Amino acid sequence: MKYIIGMDVGTTATKGVLYDENVKAVFSASKGYPLIQTKIGQAEEDPKVIFDAVQEVIFALTQKADGEIAAISWSSQMHSLIGLDKDNNLLTNSITWADNCAKNVVQDAKKSGLARKIYQKTGMPMHPMAPIYKMLWLKDNEPELFNQVKKWIGIKEYLIFRLTGKLIIDTTMAAGTGMLNLKTLTWDQELLDTLNVKQEQLPEIAQPTEIVAPIKEEYVQKLGIDSDTKIVLGASDGYLSTIGVNAIDSDHFALNVGTSGAVRTIVDQPKIDQNASYFCYPVGKKHYLLGGPVNNGGIVFNWARQTLFDAGETPQDYLDVAQSAPAGSRNLIFLPYLSGERAPIWDANARGSFVGLTRMHQKPEMARAVIEGIIFNLYDAAFSLIKNTKKPVAINATGGFLKSDFVRQLCADIFNMPIVTMKEQQSGTLAAMFLARQALGINQDLSEIEQFAQEDKVYFPNPKEAVIYQNMFPLYCEIKNALAASYSKFLNKD
Repeated sequence: MKYIIGMDVGTTATKGVLYDENVKAVFSASKGYPLIQTKIGQAEEDPKVIFDAVQEVIFALTQKADGEIAAISWSSQMHSLIGLDKDNNLLTNSITWADNCAKNVVQDAKKSGLARKIYQKTGMPMHPMAPIYKMLWLKDNEPELFNQVKKWIGIKEYLIFRLTGKLIIDTTMAAGTGMLNLKTLTWDQELLDTLNVKQEQLPEIAQPTEIVAPIKEEYVQKLGIDSDTKIVLGASDGYLSTIGVNAIDSDHFALNVGTSGAVRTIVDQPKIDQNASYFCYPVGKKHYLLGGPVNNGGIVFNWARQTLFDAGETPQDYLDVAQSAPAGSRNLIFLPYLSGERAPIWDANARGSFVGLTRMHQKPEMARAVIEGIIFNLYDAAFSLIKNTKKPVAINATGGFLKSDFVRQLCADIFNMPIVTMKEQQSGTLAAMFLARQALGINQDLSEIEQFAQEDKVYFPNPKEAVIYQNMFPLYCEIKNALAASYSKFLNKD
Protein backbone atom coordinates (compact mmCIF):
# COMPACT_ATOMS: atom_id res chain seq x y z
CA MET A 1 0.00 0.00 0.00
CA LYS A 2 1.29 3.44 -0.93
CA TYR A 3 0.30 6.60 0.92
CA ILE A 4 0.32 10.36 0.38
CA ILE A 5 0.57 12.92 3.15
CA GLY A 6 -1.29 16.21 2.72
CA MET A 7 0.08 18.96 4.96
CA ASP A 8 -1.71 22.21 5.83
CA VAL A 9 0.56 24.81 7.45
CA GLY A 10 -1.85 27.21 9.12
CA THR A 11 -1.38 30.40 11.11
CA THR A 12 -1.77 28.79 14.54
CA ALA A 13 -1.31 25.07 13.80
CA THR A 14 -0.10 22.59 11.24
CA LYS A 15 -2.45 19.75 10.29
CA GLY A 16 -1.58 16.67 8.32
CA VAL A 17 -3.70 13.86 6.85
CA LEU A 18 -2.48 10.45 5.73
CA TYR A 19 -4.30 9.23 2.61
CA ASP A 20 -4.10 5.72 1.20
CA GLU A 21 -4.01 4.95 -2.52
CA ASN A 22 -7.84 4.83 -2.56
CA VAL A 23 -7.91 8.43 -1.27
CA LYS A 24 -9.23 7.35 2.10
CA ALA A 25 -8.15 9.52 5.03
CA VAL A 26 -6.45 6.98 7.30
CA PHE A 27 -5.20 9.23 10.08
CA SER A 28 -4.79 12.91 10.90
CA ALA A 29 -2.56 14.81 13.30
CA SER A 30 -2.01 18.43 14.25
CA LYS A 31 0.36 20.56 16.31
CA GLY A 32 -0.19 24.15 17.41
CA TYR A 33 2.26 26.99 17.90
CA PRO A 34 2.00 30.51 19.32
CA LEU A 35 1.82 33.88 17.64
CA ILE A 36 4.47 36.33 18.83
CA GLN A 37 2.57 39.49 19.81
CA THR A 38 4.75 41.60 22.10
CA LYS A 39 3.50 44.92 20.71
CA ILE A 40 0.32 46.28 19.15
CA GLY A 41 -0.14 45.11 15.58
CA GLN A 42 2.58 42.45 15.72
CA ALA A 43 1.77 38.91 14.55
CA GLU A 44 4.92 36.88 13.99
CA GLU A 45 5.95 33.24 14.38
CA ASP A 46 9.21 31.39 14.92
CA PRO A 47 9.93 29.39 11.73
CA LYS A 48 11.98 26.86 13.71
CA VAL A 49 9.02 26.16 15.99
CA ILE A 50 6.80 25.61 12.95
CA PHE A 51 9.39 23.30 11.39
CA ASP A 52 9.48 21.28 14.61
CA ALA A 53 5.67 21.04 14.52
CA VAL A 54 5.78 19.90 10.90
CA GLN A 55 8.29 17.18 11.73
CA GLU A 56 6.17 16.01 14.65
CA VAL A 57 3.04 15.80 12.50
CA ILE A 58 4.77 13.96 9.64
CA PHE A 59 6.32 11.44 12.03
CA ALA A 60 2.94 10.81 13.69
CA LEU A 61 1.41 10.13 10.28
CA THR A 62 4.18 7.85 9.02
CA GLN A 63 3.75 5.65 12.07
CA LYS A 64 0.20 4.88 10.91
CA ALA A 65 1.24 3.92 7.38
CA ASP A 66 1.45 0.24 6.59
CA GLY A 67 3.58 0.77 3.54
CA GLU A 68 5.51 3.39 1.56
CA ILE A 69 4.98 7.16 1.78
CA ALA A 70 4.97 8.03 -1.92
CA ALA A 71 4.76 11.80 -1.51
CA ILE A 72 4.28 14.73 0.85
CA SER A 73 2.42 17.74 -0.55
CA TRP A 74 1.76 21.16 0.96
CA SER A 75 -0.99 23.67 1.60
CA SER A 76 0.16 26.83 3.36
CA GLN A 77 -0.93 30.11 4.89
CA MET A 78 -0.24 33.03 2.54
CA HIS A 79 1.57 36.38 2.81
CA SER A 80 4.26 35.44 5.34
CA LEU A 81 7.71 37.02 5.05
CA ILE A 82 11.06 35.66 6.23
CA GLY A 83 14.51 37.13 5.67
CA LEU A 84 17.60 34.90 5.32
CA ASP A 85 21.27 35.87 5.43
CA LYS A 86 24.00 34.94 2.93
CA ASP A 87 24.23 31.44 4.45
CA ASN A 88 20.42 31.01 4.39
CA ASN A 89 20.16 31.38 8.16
CA LEU A 90 17.18 33.15 9.70
CA LEU A 91 17.40 36.90 10.20
CA THR A 92 13.72 37.43 11.01
CA ASN A 93 10.73 35.61 12.36
CA SER A 94 7.95 34.71 9.97
CA ILE A 95 5.95 37.94 9.71
CA THR A 96 2.41 36.65 9.11
CA TRP A 97 -0.51 37.98 7.10
CA ALA A 98 -2.06 39.24 10.36
CA ASP A 99 0.85 41.55 11.16
CA ASN A 100 0.00 45.25 10.81
CA CYS A 101 3.49 46.78 10.95
CA ALA A 102 3.06 48.11 7.41
CA LYS A 103 -0.29 49.82 8.03
CA ASN A 104 1.08 53.34 7.55
CA VAL A 105 3.14 52.23 4.55
CA VAL A 106 -0.09 51.17 2.83
CA GLN A 107 -1.73 54.52 3.60
CA ASP A 108 1.23 56.36 2.10
CA ALA A 109 1.23 54.03 -0.93
CA LYS A 110 -2.46 54.76 -1.50
CA LYS A 111 -1.77 58.50 -1.50
CA SER A 112 1.21 58.21 -3.85
CA GLY A 113 -0.51 55.85 -6.28
CA LEU A 114 1.96 53.03 -5.62
CA ALA A 115 -0.71 50.84 -4.00
CA ARG A 116 -2.95 51.06 -7.06
CA LYS A 117 0.01 50.27 -9.31
CA ILE A 118 0.79 47.18 -7.20
CA TYR A 119 -2.84 46.04 -7.45
CA GLN A 120 -3.02 46.57 -11.20
CA LYS A 121 0.28 44.81 -11.83
CA THR A 122 -0.08 41.90 -9.38
CA GLY A 123 -3.72 41.65 -8.24
CA MET A 124 -2.61 42.21 -4.62
CA PRO A 125 -5.10 44.32 -2.61
CA MET A 126 -4.01 47.45 -0.75
CA HIS A 127 -3.44 45.93 2.67
CA PRO A 128 -0.51 45.47 5.09
CA MET A 129 -0.84 41.68 4.84
CA ALA A 130 1.18 41.79 1.60
CA PRO A 131 4.92 41.00 1.89
CA ILE A 132 5.75 43.82 -0.53
CA TYR A 133 4.43 46.35 2.01
CA LYS A 134 6.24 44.62 4.88
CA MET A 135 9.45 44.84 2.88
CA LEU A 136 8.89 48.55 2.27
CA TRP A 137 8.36 48.99 6.01
CA LEU A 138 11.57 47.11 6.85
CA LYS A 139 13.48 49.09 4.23
CA ASP A 140 12.44 52.36 5.92
CA ASN A 141 12.43 51.30 9.58
CA GLU A 142 15.06 48.54 9.79
CA PRO A 143 17.52 49.48 7.01
CA GLU A 144 20.47 47.60 8.50
CA LEU A 145 18.43 44.40 8.75
CA PHE A 146 16.92 44.95 5.32
CA ASN A 147 20.37 45.23 3.73
CA GLN A 148 21.57 42.09 5.52
CA VAL A 149 18.82 39.96 3.97
CA LYS A 150 20.03 38.02 0.92
CA LYS A 151 16.88 35.93 0.40
CA TRP A 152 13.22 36.84 0.95
CA ILE A 153 10.88 33.84 1.33
CA GLY A 154 7.69 32.70 3.07
CA ILE A 155 6.99 29.92 5.56
CA LYS A 156 6.27 27.16 3.01
CA GLU A 157 9.49 27.94 1.17
CA TYR A 158 11.39 27.79 4.46
CA LEU A 159 9.95 24.39 5.41
CA ILE A 160 10.71 22.87 2.00
CA PHE A 161 14.19 24.40 2.08
CA ARG A 162 14.88 22.76 5.43
CA LEU A 163 13.76 19.39 4.07
CA THR A 164 15.40 19.56 0.64
CA GLY A 165 17.93 22.40 0.57
CA LYS A 166 16.11 24.03 -2.37
CA LEU A 167 14.58 27.52 -2.32
CA ILE A 168 11.52 27.32 -4.57
CA ILE A 169 8.06 28.92 -4.56
CA ASP A 170 4.89 27.95 -6.42
CA THR A 171 2.93 30.48 -8.49
CA THR A 172 0.04 30.77 -6.03
CA MET A 173 2.34 31.64 -3.12
CA ALA A 174 4.39 33.97 -5.33
CA ALA A 175 1.15 35.74 -6.28
CA GLY A 176 0.53 36.37 -2.59
CA THR A 177 3.71 38.43 -2.24
CA GLY A 178 2.49 41.38 -4.31
CA MET A 179 5.54 41.08 -6.56
CA LEU A 180 4.40 38.57 -9.21
CA ASN A 181 3.37 40.18 -12.49
CA LEU A 182 -0.12 39.07 -13.56
CA LYS A 183 0.74 39.01 -17.25
CA THR A 184 4.23 37.48 -17.31
CA LEU A 185 4.00 35.27 -14.15
CA THR A 186 7.51 36.43 -13.32
CA TRP A 187 8.81 38.76 -10.61
CA ASP A 188 7.90 42.32 -11.60
CA GLN A 189 11.13 44.22 -12.19
CA GLU A 190 9.65 47.70 -11.68
CA LEU A 191 8.35 46.75 -8.24
CA LEU A 192 11.63 45.07 -7.32
CA ASP A 193 13.43 48.29 -8.30
CA THR A 194 11.11 50.19 -5.95
CA LEU A 195 12.17 47.84 -3.16
CA ASN A 196 15.83 47.83 -4.20
CA VAL A 197 15.63 44.02 -4.32
CA LYS A 198 17.18 41.80 -6.98
CA GLN A 199 15.44 38.83 -8.60
CA GLU A 200 18.18 36.57 -7.22
CA GLN A 201 16.97 37.45 -3.72
CA LEU A 202 13.63 35.74 -4.40
CA PRO A 203 12.96 32.01 -4.86
CA GLU A 204 12.69 30.24 -8.19
CA ILE A 205 9.05 30.08 -9.37
CA ALA A 206 7.50 26.71 -10.33
CA GLN A 207 4.11 25.07 -10.73
CA PRO A 208 2.32 23.59 -7.67
CA THR A 209 2.77 20.05 -9.03
CA GLU A 210 6.57 20.41 -9.21
CA ILE A 211 8.50 17.62 -7.53
CA VAL A 212 11.24 19.31 -5.51
CA ALA A 213 14.75 17.98 -4.91
CA PRO A 214 15.11 14.74 -2.89
CA ILE A 215 14.61 14.99 0.85
CA LYS A 216 17.78 15.32 2.90
CA GLU A 217 19.08 12.05 4.30
CA GLU A 218 19.03 13.36 7.89
CA TYR A 219 15.22 13.61 7.71
CA VAL A 220 14.59 10.24 6.07
CA GLN A 221 15.11 8.31 9.29
CA LYS A 222 13.98 11.12 11.57
CA LEU A 223 10.56 11.33 9.91
CA GLY A 224 10.14 7.63 9.19
CA ILE A 225 9.92 8.03 5.42
CA ASP A 226 11.72 6.54 2.41
CA SER A 227 14.62 8.17 0.62
CA ASP A 228 12.56 8.26 -2.59
CA THR A 229 9.52 9.91 -0.98
CA LYS A 230 8.64 12.84 -3.24
CA ILE A 231 8.31 16.36 -1.87
CA VAL A 232 5.61 18.02 -4.00
CA LEU A 233 5.70 21.82 -3.98
CA GLY A 234 1.99 22.33 -3.29
CA ALA A 235 0.17 25.66 -3.19
CA SER A 236 -1.53 28.31 -1.08
CA ASP A 237 -4.32 27.43 1.30
CA GLY A 238 -6.60 29.81 -0.60
CA TYR A 239 -6.20 28.00 -3.90
CA LEU A 240 -6.33 24.52 -2.41
CA SER A 241 -9.37 25.26 -0.24
CA THR A 242 -11.10 26.32 -3.45
CA ILE A 243 -10.32 23.35 -5.68
CA GLY A 244 -10.69 21.07 -2.65
CA VAL A 245 -14.45 21.74 -2.66
CA ASN A 246 -14.61 21.24 -6.46
CA ALA A 247 -15.03 24.96 -7.16
CA ILE A 248 -12.84 24.77 -10.24
CA ASP A 249 -14.65 27.21 -12.55
CA SER A 250 -16.70 30.41 -12.42
CA ASP A 251 -19.98 28.47 -12.09
CA HIS A 252 -19.09 27.78 -8.46
CA PHE A 253 -17.81 29.90 -5.60
CA ALA A 254 -15.99 28.39 -2.64
CA LEU A 255 -16.92 29.63 0.83
CA ASN A 256 -14.79 28.71 3.81
CA VAL A 257 -15.50 30.15 7.23
CA GLY A 258 -13.55 29.13 10.30
CA THR A 259 -11.97 31.68 12.64
CA SER A 260 -11.62 33.93 9.60
CA GLY A 261 -13.18 33.29 6.19
CA ALA A 262 -13.00 33.73 2.45
CA VAL A 263 -15.11 33.54 -0.68
CA ARG A 264 -13.27 32.61 -3.88
CA THR A 265 -13.75 31.60 -7.49
CA ILE A 266 -11.55 30.51 -10.40
CA VAL A 267 -11.62 32.18 -13.83
CA ASP A 268 -9.67 31.70 -17.05
CA GLN A 269 -8.27 35.23 -17.39
CA PRO A 270 -7.16 37.94 -14.95
CA LYS A 271 -9.96 40.23 -13.75
CA ILE A 272 -9.16 43.10 -11.44
CA ASP A 273 -11.72 45.35 -9.78
CA GLN A 274 -11.95 49.11 -10.24
CA ASN A 275 -12.23 49.50 -6.46
CA ALA A 276 -9.56 46.87 -5.72
CA SER A 277 -12.09 45.06 -3.54
CA TYR A 278 -10.77 41.53 -4.15
CA PHE A 279 -7.52 39.78 -5.01
CA CYS A 280 -6.59 38.27 -8.36
CA TYR A 281 -3.83 35.66 -8.04
CA PRO A 282 -2.52 33.66 -11.00
CA VAL A 283 -2.14 29.90 -10.81
CA GLY A 284 -1.15 29.54 -14.46
CA LYS A 285 -1.65 31.34 -17.76
CA LYS A 286 -5.34 30.35 -17.94
CA HIS A 287 -6.11 29.79 -14.30
CA TYR A 288 -6.69 32.72 -11.91
CA LEU A 289 -7.99 32.73 -8.35
CA LEU A 290 -10.25 35.66 -7.43
CA GLY A 291 -11.41 36.17 -3.92
CA GLY A 292 -12.10 38.11 -0.80
CA PRO A 293 -10.57 37.00 2.52
CA VAL A 294 -12.25 38.30 5.67
CA ASN A 295 -10.78 38.56 9.17
CA ASN A 296 -14.12 38.30 10.92
CA GLY A 297 -15.65 34.84 10.80
CA GLY A 298 -16.04 32.46 13.71
CA ILE A 299 -13.82 34.65 15.89
CA VAL A 300 -16.68 37.17 16.03
CA PHE A 301 -19.20 34.46 16.88
CA ASN A 302 -16.98 33.36 19.78
CA TRP A 303 -16.66 36.95 20.99
CA ALA A 304 -20.43 37.42 20.92
CA ARG A 305 -21.05 34.15 22.77
CA GLN A 306 -18.61 35.10 25.51
CA THR A 307 -19.92 38.67 25.73
CA LEU A 308 -23.69 38.24 25.42
CA PHE A 309 -24.05 34.90 27.21
CA ASP A 310 -23.18 33.56 30.64
CA ALA A 311 -20.13 31.41 31.19
CA GLY A 312 -20.90 27.75 30.56
CA GLU A 313 -23.46 28.38 27.82
CA THR A 314 -22.53 26.50 24.69
CA PRO A 315 -22.41 27.53 21.03
CA GLN A 316 -25.64 25.59 20.54
CA ASP A 317 -27.28 27.59 23.34
CA TYR A 318 -26.32 30.73 21.42
CA LEU A 319 -27.73 29.38 18.15
CA ASP A 320 -30.97 28.32 19.86
CA VAL A 321 -31.49 31.84 21.20
CA ALA A 322 -30.57 33.46 17.86
CA GLN A 323 -33.11 31.30 16.03
CA SER A 324 -35.89 32.70 18.21
CA ALA A 325 -35.44 36.16 16.63
CA PRO A 326 -37.01 36.91 13.23
CA ALA A 327 -35.04 37.29 9.99
CA GLY A 328 -33.43 40.72 9.97
CA SER A 329 -33.30 40.84 13.79
CA ARG A 330 -36.01 43.53 13.90
CA ASN A 331 -33.96 45.89 11.73
CA LEU A 332 -30.80 45.56 13.82
CA ILE A 333 -27.60 45.57 11.76
CA PHE A 334 -24.18 44.48 12.99
CA LEU A 335 -20.92 45.38 11.25
CA PRO A 336 -18.52 42.59 12.30
CA TYR A 337 -15.20 44.42 11.93
CA LEU A 338 -13.79 43.45 15.33
CA SER A 339 -10.36 42.62 13.87
CA GLY A 340 -10.10 45.36 11.27
CA GLU A 341 -11.05 43.96 7.87
CA ARG A 342 -9.62 42.77 4.63
CA ALA A 343 -12.24 42.16 1.92
CA PRO A 344 -14.28 43.96 0.90
CA ILE A 345 -13.28 47.22 2.66
CA TRP A 346 -9.52 46.60 3.12
CA ASP A 347 -9.25 48.79 6.19
CA ALA A 348 -7.05 47.63 9.05
CA ASN A 349 -8.55 50.40 11.24
CA ALA A 350 -12.17 49.26 10.84
CA ARG A 351 -14.27 48.74 13.99
CA GLY A 352 -17.41 46.74 14.73
CA SER A 353 -20.77 48.24 15.57
CA PHE A 354 -24.47 47.62 16.17
CA VAL A 355 -26.63 50.08 14.22
CA GLY A 356 -30.35 50.55 14.82
CA LEU A 357 -30.22 49.38 18.43
CA THR A 358 -33.32 50.21 20.54
CA ARG A 359 -34.79 49.10 23.86
CA MET A 360 -36.94 46.70 21.85
CA HIS A 361 -33.86 44.66 20.98
CA GLN A 362 -32.94 41.90 23.41
CA LYS A 363 -30.44 39.07 23.49
CA PRO A 364 -32.10 37.04 20.66
CA GLU A 365 -32.00 39.95 18.20
CA MET A 366 -28.41 40.84 19.10
CA ALA A 367 -27.31 37.22 18.85
CA ARG A 368 -28.94 36.76 15.46
CA ALA A 369 -27.71 40.14 14.17
CA VAL A 370 -24.10 39.10 14.87
CA ILE A 371 -24.46 35.97 12.74
CA GLU A 372 -26.29 37.91 10.02
CA GLY A 373 -23.54 40.54 10.08
CA ILE A 374 -20.80 37.95 9.61
CA ILE A 375 -22.65 36.53 6.63
CA PHE A 376 -23.54 39.96 5.18
CA ASN A 377 -19.83 40.76 5.24
CA LEU A 378 -19.05 37.55 3.34
CA TYR A 379 -21.83 38.28 0.86
CA ASP A 380 -20.44 41.80 0.44
CA ALA A 381 -17.07 40.25 -0.46
CA ALA A 382 -18.82 37.91 -2.92
CA PHE A 383 -20.88 40.75 -4.42
CA SER A 384 -17.80 42.35 -6.02
CA LEU A 385 -16.82 39.01 -7.51
CA ILE A 386 -20.30 38.54 -8.95
CA LYS A 387 -20.24 42.02 -10.51
CA ASN A 388 -16.97 41.27 -12.29
CA THR A 389 -17.64 37.65 -13.24
CA LYS A 390 -21.16 36.22 -12.95
CA LYS A 391 -23.55 34.86 -10.38
CA PRO A 392 -22.56 31.27 -9.61
CA VAL A 393 -24.87 28.30 -9.85
CA ALA A 394 -24.03 27.38 -6.26
CA ILE A 395 -21.59 28.01 -3.43
CA ASN A 396 -19.58 25.06 -2.12
CA ALA A 397 -19.00 25.59 1.59
CA THR A 398 -16.79 24.28 4.40
CA GLY A 399 -15.56 25.47 7.77
CA GLY A 400 -16.29 25.25 11.48
CA PHE A 401 -18.56 28.31 11.50
CA LEU A 402 -20.83 26.53 9.00
CA LYS A 403 -21.46 23.38 11.01
CA SER A 404 -25.05 24.14 12.03
CA ASP A 405 -28.08 23.81 9.77
CA PHE A 406 -29.27 27.21 10.98
CA VAL A 407 -26.10 29.03 9.87
CA ARG A 408 -26.00 27.16 6.56
CA GLN A 409 -29.60 28.13 5.85
CA LEU A 410 -28.85 31.75 6.76
CA CYS A 411 -26.02 31.70 4.21
CA ALA A 412 -28.41 30.39 1.54
CA ASP A 413 -30.97 33.08 2.41
CA ILE A 414 -28.52 36.02 2.54
CA PHE A 415 -26.56 34.95 -0.56
CA ASN A 416 -29.90 34.02 -2.23
CA MET A 417 -28.34 30.98 -3.87
CA PRO A 418 -27.86 27.29 -3.02
CA ILE A 419 -25.24 26.43 -0.41
CA VAL A 420 -23.62 23.03 -0.97
CA THR A 421 -21.79 21.51 1.99
CA MET A 422 -19.04 18.97 1.45
CA LYS A 423 -18.43 15.58 3.06
CA GLU A 424 -14.71 16.27 3.39
CA GLN A 425 -14.03 19.28 5.62
CA GLN A 426 -10.24 19.17 5.25
CA SER A 427 -10.36 20.60 1.75
CA GLY A 428 -6.82 21.97 1.90
CA THR A 429 -5.09 18.68 2.69
CA LEU A 430 -7.39 16.86 0.24
CA ALA A 431 -6.36 19.20 -2.58
CA ALA A 432 -2.68 19.00 -1.58
CA MET A 433 -2.97 15.23 -1.82
CA PHE A 434 -4.57 15.61 -5.27
CA LEU A 435 -1.63 17.75 -6.46
CA ALA A 436 0.67 14.92 -5.38
CA ARG A 437 -1.42 12.46 -7.39
CA GLN A 438 -1.02 14.74 -10.40
CA ALA A 439 2.73 15.01 -9.80
CA LEU A 440 2.96 11.21 -9.62
CA GLY A 441 0.93 10.81 -12.81
CA ILE A 442 -2.04 9.11 -11.12
CA ASN A 443 -4.44 11.92 -12.07
CA GLN A 444 -4.11 14.15 -15.10
CA ASP A 445 -6.75 16.86 -15.21
CA LEU A 446 -7.94 19.20 -12.46
CA SER A 447 -11.56 18.20 -13.15
CA GLU A 448 -10.77 14.74 -11.75
CA ILE A 449 -10.81 16.20 -8.22
CA GLU A 450 -14.61 15.88 -8.44
CA GLN A 451 -14.17 12.16 -7.69
CA PHE A 452 -12.87 13.02 -4.21
CA ALA A 453 -14.59 16.32 -3.29
CA GLN A 454 -18.07 14.94 -2.74
CA GLU A 455 -21.19 16.91 -1.87
CA ASP A 456 -23.05 16.30 1.38
CA LYS A 457 -26.18 18.52 1.65
CA VAL A 458 -27.72 21.35 -0.36
CA TYR A 459 -29.50 24.28 1.32
CA PHE A 460 -31.84 26.29 -0.92
CA PRO A 461 -32.88 29.89 -0.15
CA ASN A 462 -36.15 30.41 1.68
CA PRO A 463 -37.90 32.86 -0.71
CA LYS A 464 -39.58 34.88 2.04
CA GLU A 465 -36.44 35.37 4.12
CA ALA A 466 -34.24 35.88 1.06
CA VAL A 467 -36.37 38.91 0.13
CA ILE A 468 -35.92 40.36 3.63
CA TYR A 469 -32.15 40.07 3.36
CA GLN A 470 -31.96 41.36 -0.20
CA ASN A 471 -33.86 44.44 0.99
CA MET A 472 -31.54 44.85 4.00
CA PHE A 473 -28.28 44.50 2.10
CA PRO A 474 -28.31 48.01 0.51
CA LEU A 475 -28.82 49.49 3.99
CA TYR A 476 -25.95 47.38 5.33
CA CYS A 477 -23.72 48.79 2.55
CA GLU A 478 -24.94 52.36 3.16
CA ILE A 479 -24.03 52.11 6.85
CA LYS A 480 -20.69 50.48 6.01
CA ASN A 481 -19.80 53.34 3.67
CA ALA A 482 -21.03 56.05 6.03
CA LEU A 483 -18.83 54.84 8.88
CA ALA A 484 -15.72 54.24 6.77
CA ALA A 485 -14.28 57.74 7.21
CA SER A 486 -14.57 57.53 11.01
CA TYR A 487 -12.37 54.50 11.66
CA SER A 488 -9.03 56.31 11.41
CA LYS A 489 -10.18 58.72 14.18
CA PHE A 490 -10.07 55.82 16.66
CA LEU A 491 -6.29 55.47 16.18
CA ASN A 492 -4.33 55.42 19.46
CA LYS A 493 -7.54 55.69 21.49
CA ASP A 494 -7.75 52.04 22.59
